[in-house]
Amino acid sequence: MKNVGEQLVYKLGILGSARIAVPAILEPARVVEQVRITAIANRTLDKAVTMAEAYRIPYVAGSLEELLELGDLDGVYISLSNELHTEWAVRALKAGKHVLVEKPMCLHPEEAERLRLVKEQSGAPKLAEGLMIAFHPWQQALKSIVDSGQFGPLHRISTRISVPAKDRYAGNYRSAKAKGGGAFADLGCYWLQFLQTLVGHQPREIRAQSAFDGPDGCDWTFRASLQYENGLEAECLTSFELPFRASHTLYFEHTVLTVPDFFRPVKGFYKIKIRHDLPDNRSTLCEFEPMNYYVNQLEAFAEIMSGQRVEALEATWERVHLQSLIMAEAQQCRVYP
Repeated sequence: MKNVGEQLVYKLGILGSARIAVPAILEPARVVEQVRITAIANRTLDKAVTMAEAYRIPYVAGSLEELLELGDLDGVYISLSNELHTEWAVRALKAGKHVLVEKPMCLHPEEAERLRLVKEQSGAPKLAEGLMIAFHPWQQALKSIVDSGQFGPLHRISTRISVPAKDRYAGNYRSAKAKGGGAFADLGCYWLQFLQTLVGHQPREIRAQSAFDGPDGCDWTFRASLQYENGLEAECLTSFELPFRASHTLYFEHTVLTVPDFFRPVKGFYKIKIRHDLPDNRSTLCEFEPMNYYVNQLEAFAEIMSGQRVEALEATWERVHLQSLIMAEAQQCRVYP
């Protein structure tokens, strides 16, 4: 870490040269002044070399272990295969590095508990999950609308997140159960994080079902709903086979609000809108200036490293646990095609 004027600049290394590293950290680092990418390592050295040359990363470590031993690194971004996230986050924390882990931070509640214990023991290093939508202000704005009661009680939330799988994700973690494959494991975290921000995670009833008819027995379409004590119902459809959509619809007593195409800012700097969705009212309630989710995320991670922003890890552990319960419910209520 070094000072540039009055600003702290953190040196980060990258563990893993998966494609997500480009939009999630390499491109944002070009505009986030608090961060410099100074090293990279990958289990296949050639891939790390190629990425380093393309993005002018000064140092390519010979191994993942060597990168963690570098004394001038403040933190790391982990973009390894999902099943390796917990192991290398633990190693990085024990090496004294701040850690940003590409979502999911972990696959199972047991891994979340391991991370929690290591985090408590490791002291200073910070830990954050790269769940990029969490760092945009539209969710807090929507929570303020709900809390204000200006449209009456919120009765129902309907979410659809469907991303068609090209070639059934052959060779991709999304088609391998042990690597966090399936639509709900990959996409359901966005729904759960949204609900967590908006209304919390204390459902009285969980319902879920899937045919689990994707590759390796993964869920290719997954339906889930949560019922709350106050009568609110939150439902979600995630799918790798339906046409693309990423939207939230909120049904209040006096209006219906929608957040259409909320994934768009992963592709660049785009606006997000909160709109009325009534036959006689399609007006925009809130509109946010163009933002990039990953730029927001990297700026937030810099604030977490500096102590300006809290880690909010309890929310992560809670989300992992609930996602596991929902998946278990679907396994019990399996729908056969």
